[in-house]
Amino acid sequence: MSVSINARGQATVEYLFLILFLLTLSYQLVMGFTNFMTGQVGNLGHVLTYSLSTGVCEEDCFYKTYYNGYRQ
Repeated sequence: MSVSINARGQATVEYLFLILFLLTLSYQLVMGFTNFMTGQVGNLGHVLTYSLSTGVCEEDCFYKTYYNGYRQ
């Protein structure tokens, strides 16, 4: 099993490039998913705030057709 040092060094460099490429790809996928979920959770929070603010309040209700949770 006579493998020259240059061949072993080339294989090591190729493996390092492959690992670097896979790590970069994984990082980009995770960051893309994180940004997507951050936006979606923010949108969900906005929709829930808008939909659940039915004017259950003492004064200055969000929806004027509601007064303390009951439709007038």
